[in-house]
Amino acid sequence: MTCTQQDFGRSVVDHEMRVIRDDGVYRHIKFENPVSNIYWFEISTWPGSLCINGGMGAYVFYFVGDMFEFFRKITSDDPSNLRINPARSMRRLQAVSAGRDGSGSAHQFSFNSFLNCVKYQFDEYFESRKISEKRRFDLWAEIKTRVLDHVKDDEGYALELLSDFTSGEFPDLFEGFIDFSCRDYTDSFIWNLYAIAWTIRKYDAAHTVTA
Repeated sequence: MTCTQQDFGRSVVDHEMRVIRDDGVYRHIKFENPVSNIYWFEISTWPGSLCINGGMGAYVFYFVGDMFEFFRKITSDDPSNLRINPARSMRRLQAVSAGRDGSGSAHQFSFNSFLNCVKYQFDEYFESRKISEKRRFDLWAEIKTRVLDHVKDDEGYALELLSDFTSGEFPDLFEGFIDFSCRDYTDSFIWNLYAIAWTIRKYDAAHTVTA
C-alpha cells in the first residue's frame, strides 16, 4: 500500500517547525511533535543538494543550486494538494539510508506490479492468437497455481517461477518478461517526498508573513 497525502497529513498534524539555519541556500529546518519523536524529520540544503533525514529514513538529492526551487516546480499551487513527482525526484536521488538490515532503496518489488505485468503479457500474447476461452481460462488458472500463489516479496523467486513455467503449446508466452519493471516506490520514499513539499510550503508561508 503506497503512502497517500492523507496518510502523511495525519502523521504530521501536530508537528512544529523550527528553523535552525536560514542563510540563502544554506538551510536547516526541523519538524517534530513536541510530545513525541515519531515521524520527526529535518531538511538541510546547501548548494546543489537537499538532505531529508528522520524517523522515516534519509534521502539525499542533488541537481540545481537551490533544491527548494527544483521541488517548487513539482508541487502544486493548490493549498490542498501536495503534488509530488516520484519519477522526476528519483532521477535526482544520490543516496538512501541503509536501514536496519544494511540495505536501502527508494523502490522495491511489488506483487501487484508483477501481477499486472504478467496479466498484460498474457493478454497481449493471446490477442492475435486463436485460442478457446476454456483453454485460456485453464492456462491462466495454471499460472495462478504454479506461479502467482507462491510469489510474495522476493523478486528473484518470482522471476524464477515465471521462467520455469512452460506450456507445450506456448513455450514463448513470457519471453522477454525481464524487460518489464515490477517495482514500486517505497512508502518511506513517498512519505519523504510529501515531507519535502510540505516543508517548502510551510517555509514559504513563514517568509511571506515576515516579508
